[in-house]
Amino acid sequence: MLNLFKPKALDRAQKRFWDDNGYLILPGFFDAETVAAVNAEVANVVTDRTAYPKVTADIIAGDLAGRRMKIADVPDRAFSGPIKINDLFMDSEVVTACTLSDRITRVLKELLDGDPLICNSLNFIYGSGQPAHYDSWFMPPIAKDRMAVVSICLDQYTDENGPLFVYPGSHKIAPYVFPHGGIAALGSDLGPANAYVADTTREIEPVYFYGRPGDVLIWHSQLLHGGAAIKDPTRTRRSLVTHYWRARDVPQDQRVKMTAGGYILKRDHHV
Repeated sequence: MLNLFKPKALDRAQKRFWDDNGYLILPGFFDAETVAAVNAEVANVVTDRTAYPKVTADIIAGDLAGRRMKIADVPDRAFSGPIKINDLFMDSEVVTACTLSDRITRVLKELLDGDPLICNSLNFIYGSGQPAHYDSWFMPPIAKDRMAVVSICLDQYTDENGPLFVYPGSHKIAPYVFPHGGIAALGSDLGPANAYVADTTREIEPVYFYGRPGDVLIWHSQLLHGGAAIKDPTRTRRSLVTHYWRARDVPQDQRVKMTAGGYILKRDHHV
């Protein structure tokens, strides 16, 4: 008889570490061929921007900082500094195949207690330099705690190119509640939220992710994290970051099944 049993994607120690710390590091998770394919795809997007008319980019630094633009309209100079390319999973088979590979899908299914669904993806060429924050401020999960974020390392991370950092165990801190009564910022002043973060995490030492190409960092939606300052602005820190909800929390007509256990959110590009 054919044995269809698949072993668990994560062992007990990994699950315990996730529960206690709110993140996992999976070294060498993706092979060099996959890393090269994703990097080549992003390079092609930058080179031939008119071929991706719906894709947008958020410019993080320089004279256009804070602007979201159609990628075809982004000037060349913006790609020499921190920039975020949005939702390539909607246009790129290479990115979709990576972010819904069988292996990462199985890991996420165990962490989310159900099949994963991509709700957005972000490609970074340089470090983000983002201050410490909670993803739930900007993209709260539909069901409490049922969102995980996967960052695939596509470069060597060092102190020079602004590595990611996480605050272990911060996912156990009660979320800040904004004046409207929820945990999403929704345009609210982040001053009081940041003060709450400073007060509740002052005893936690951040952990820096010095990843190598192919390594994966996964974090809980309620884990405090950010990007360290970039010391050498010429050094890239390429990554593919994907946010996943649990598929069954999304109405059936708003999800598209792409693989045996992986879905994407049915929506248009953000503008």
